[in-house]
Formats: sequence, structure tokens, C-alpha cells
Amino acid sequence: MDYKSLPTGALHAIVREHIRGHRPTWAEIDLKNLVHNYQTVKQHIGPKVGIVTMVKADAYGHGSIRIARALEPIGADWFGVALPEEGVALREAGITTPIMCCGGFWQDQETSIVEFNLTPVVYRVDMVATLNEAARKAGVIVDYHLKVDTGMGRLGVPYWELEKFLEEIKRFNHVYLDGVLTHFASADDTAQDDFTAEQVRRFDSSVRSVAVAGFKPTYFHLSNSAGTQSHPEAWGNLVRTGGLIYGLWQDTTAPVATPLDLRPVMSLHSRITLLKDVPAGQSLGYGCTFQTSRQSIIATLPVGYDDGYRRDLSNNAKVIVLSPAGPQYADVVGRVSMDIVLLDVTDVKGVSLGNQVTMLGERDGLSITAADLAARVGTISYEITCNISGRVPRIYCQ
Repeated sequence: MDYKSLPTGALHAIVREHIRGHRPTWAEIDLKNLVHNYQTVKQHIGPKVGIVTMVKADAYGHGSIRIARALEPIGADWFGVALPEEGVALREAGITTPIMCCGGFWQDQETSIVEFNLTPVVYRVDMVATLNEAARKAGVIVDYHLKVDTGMGRLGVPYWELEKFLEEIKRFNHVYLDGVLTHFASADDTAQDDFTAEQVRRFDSSVRSVAVAGFKPTYFHLSNSAGTQSHPEAWGNLVRTGGLIYGLWQDTTAPVATPLDLRPVMSLHSRITLLKDVPAGQSLGYGCTFQTSRQSIIATLPVGYDDGYRRDLSNNAKVIVLSPAGPQYADVVGRVSMDIVLLDVTDVKGVSLGNQVTMLGERDGLSITAADLAARVGTISYEITCNISGRVPRIYCQ
């Protein structure tokens, strides 16, 4: 069912049913937009390059299991997680697509890697040794991908130490080096294109060293979302994309002449649960950081910073109020509390108790994007969606 095509009243009825017994605050996850974004990226990179769809951090707050279930039937190539436990959760939910554990694994997790058929990223000799022993005990050969640090400075074998590393891991015969990867530091910044090009050169040299050492990996991957959009020379035969798939790109990729047609997947909503007539000169919220300058109508929303609506947005954001007169912007006033947000709705025509309020999303030409909110608080859009907490119900629309 395409929820977006439903009459407003019918859509509201579905939302009410989903959140029955809960406060009226929820996030909508548009699976139709998700699939559109995936197919758009696929078309962009062409048939010879696969996608590792990053579903770590609960799919950037969107819900990893539901995201994987939506993409697996349309032929998702890989799913990428940070932690083995994230991969185990996907397997236990019935996901059979290859899963890459991009953060590696920790002591005693090697058995889960083997048992649940996960593909770990490795960057230390002892990791390979531990994985090899677990595979030997299970009587199987386990694939892994080798991460090379070409300039990010986080995980990975330093490129200048790679040849020594390769010599040391040759003795392990229950594991198979099936991929080589690195990670870009600044692919989103055109001013640092020279550094990105240097990372590509270091990676190409590393791949040659891997071949000289006698390894024959299947996969080569460098690009995150920024590299996927702007650096086709660095696609290899896999790209690792998260933000692009979720429609988060304005503040995490470099501008391009023809942007991809990407659509936001998450939106955040609440309802007005109290309206007050407040005289001029009245302070509002903790710290009395806002004072009314006129006779005002102040609305209360049952949502706050424990739900991921950042405290930094206090007196520093707008929302979209859906009144009978049409959607209209209103200002957040006073400090964002743990469970409460206040709005000045004095100028919102037709405002009434129970009006839906969109805090993140689009309504009839009005828009508040994750990038907009991120810019207001000095972060990136990924953090905005990741921060929407587990106490906010997700409604999956398709």
C-alpha cells in the first residue's frame, strides 16, 4: 500500500492505530523512498559495482531489520554493520544476504562470525589467527576483508606496513582473504581532492602488494557515500553507502553538477497536546530563556531530547503545524526539555488541540530536513536520525 496516496483522514487513522496506547509522537519510515534511493544509486554506479548498504547503528535510526527486509527482496548485494552483534540480529531475523562487519570483531565474537556466516573486516594479525582457529574448529573456511589505512587514521593496517602484515598471515589456511578495502577521510570536500587522490594511489599500490603476496581477493572497495556520488574512479567493485540510501546527502557529500534524485526516508511527528493563551512578558521553559513579546498562543508537544530532538534546538528551530488552514511554520521557543517542546503558534491560522506537527520532514511544499536541523546544532544529518531514540515508535510506510 502506498500510504502517501491515501486521503489525509485515512492516513491519520492508520497512524492512530499504530500508536494506540502510546503518546502521539512517532517517526515515519518511507520504504518506497528507501527502495527508490537504492535503485537510484544502483543506476548511478552501473551493473559492475555492488552496494554494501550500511545498516549499522540501527540503520542510522531507521530500523535495521525492517530496512534489510525491504531491500533484500529487490536484490541487495550486501549489508554492512559495525558490530558482529548487529549482524547476528539480522541473521536471527531471517536475513540471508551477505553481511560485512566493518568494525571487525572482539574477543569471543569469532564464534558468532563463523556460526552466523558473517564477513569480518580485519586489521591485526591476531584477529586473523583467532578467526582461523574458530574456522578450524568448525571445519570451514571463513572469508574476511582486509582493511588498509591509507590516510583515515582509524582502523586498518598502515599502508607502509602492509607487506610485512601479508607475510605474517600467509600461514593461516582456514580463512580466505576475499576483499581489500580502505576508507576515505575527505571525499566530501572538493578542497581536499588531492588527498583523496593520494588515498586512491595508496590503495592501488596496496592491492598490487596483496596480489604479489599471492592472495586473490574478489572485492575491492574504497568509497563511502561521498565517494559513491563524486569519485567514480574510486568505486572498485563495491561501494559502501548509508547516507545516500536514507536520503541524507546535502551535508555529507560534495556538490555535483547533477545531484542524484534522492528522497528522505525518515520523518518525525507529534501532536499538540496543550494550548495556552500567554500574556506579553511571560518567560517560558527552563532557565527562562524565552520571553513573550506579545499576547501569544503557546503549544506543547510531548517530545523532547530523550527522543533525540536536540536540546541545542532550543529557541533555534521551526516545525510545520498541520492546521485545517494548511501547513504553516512555527518557532520552537524556550528550552527543549527531556519530554516537552514548546511552540509559538500565535500566527498559525486555525491552530487547535490535536493538530499534527512535523518536526522533521516535508508537508505540501514546506520542508525541514535533517541537514537543516544539523546545521543549526553544528553536526551532520546522520547524527540527527541516529539520535531519534528507541522510545519513538517507527511506522513503516510503503
